[in-house]
Amino acid sequence: MIIFLLLGILTGTITGLIPGIHSNNVSLLLLASPLFGFEAVVFTLSMCITQSFVDFIPAIFIGAPSTDTFEGVLPGHKLFIQGRGFEAICLTVFGGIIALIFGSIILSPFLIFINESWMGIRFFIPIILLFILGVIILNEENKQKKIIIVFVIFLAASHGLMFTDQIFPLIVGYFGIPTIIYSLDKIPLLKKQNEKTKIEIKTFFEGIIGIVGGIIVSVLPGIGSNLAAGTIRIFRDKIKTENYLVLLGSINTSAFFFSFSVLFILEKTRNGAMVVLREQIFFTPEEYILGIATMLLAGGFGGIITIFLAKKATYFFSQNRTKLFSILSIIVMIGSVFLFNGLVGLIVLFFSSTLGFFVILKKVNRSSCLASLIVPTMFFYIFILY
Repeated sequence: MIIFLLLGILTGTITGLIPGIHSNNVSLLLLASPLFGFEAVVFTLSMCITQSFVDFIPAIFIGAPSTDTFEGVLPGHKLFIQGRGFEAICLTVFGGIIALIFGSIILSPFLIFINESWMGIRFFIPIILLFILGVIILNEENKQKKIIIVFVIFLAASHGLMFTDQIFPLIVGYFGIPTIIYSLDKIPLLKKQNEKTKIEIKTFFEGIIGIVGGIIVSVLPGIGSNLAAGTIRIFRDKIKTENYLVLLGSINTSAFFFSFSVLFILEKTRNGAMVVLREQIFFTPEEYILGIATMLLAGGFGGIITIFLAKKATYFFSQNRTKLFSILSIIVMIGSVFLFNGLVGLIVLFFSSTLGFFVILKKVNRSSCLASLIVPTMFFYIFILY
């Protein structure tokens, strides 16, 4: 089992460092592998949990988002520009560790709640998502911006419905490339990265809130870590950047942690890796206990590896080469889209980047682009897409 644990941690580290590669994609290889039962559980869960820590490194240091970390690009990359990239990584790791420790404590009541309340929860999901869209619109400061937000929501929703299997190019276009290009001649020279970090006790509270967000992600199919974080941020406009990164780290890790329990209770899930894992396990109590232990152990290793790699990255990014790294990140993102989504992905990237630029220029809430995820999810639950 130790071999599969180490192999999963190594795979999760690699997938976390390369924009565009996700554990959901790698887990598809399980279907063609001889791994079943305990081996499949250990490999898949150690890979997923490790990536939930590591994939903040490209998001924060080069501004290249994944489908789970794009909400962290702006605040995390902002700290990086200030020479606090290592601190930003440590904050996300702190959030992830809180999620694992306290997530395991509340696991028993969570299982009881899901088992008894699932059918009722499903009924309210479209209503909740519609409410979120309404909040995004009403939060704009004047009538003109409210009209613009409605227009953006309509376009983003159209993207989401037309390009249902192109989430990565949509996310890169909304939150990655436009941000970097727009700021090329506006950001200051990159400051020398500081390896010191300070985590305040009150940030612990954000980690707890993140667990709630992770539970929402695990229970409500179609709602990702990014959407949960963006929704929470709408209701907490004054949240400090440091606290928000702890929140993101907690949501990203706890989403995987609780998804495994949802898989065992309901024998269904919309998380890609868990969908594959469902076909490779036998749903025995021993597998479940082993899975929880694996995630806790892999989370410890994942946190240490992430901090180690972030410290190494601070040396690499210590010189004033901001524009060079910005251009490099754009090339990496475009290349990743082409590699994993092909020509169709590049077309989607063009449309999403155009809308992303429009939102930046009009200075409206960029969470409106989340309509590309919210509306398809709403349709899913009212049986339009399925």
